[in-house]
Amino acid sequence: MNILVTGGAGFIGSNFVHYMLQSYETYKIINLDALTYSGNLNNVKSIQDHPNYYFVKGEI
Repeated sequence: MNILVTGGAGFIGSNFVHYMLQSYETYKIINLDALTYSGNLNNVKSIQDHPNYYFVKGEI
């Protein structure tokens, strides 16, 4: 299953992304974030090389 998380580099979004990757090992997580005032790539640095994690910088 593919899950799109918007705002996944912020505090709440990044914790949700971490939870999903730990709880559902077969899910692919796509993190879409514009990296504005609250988005911070340091929040997802520990999972950036995870095989089921993808980051996309963009806006919707």
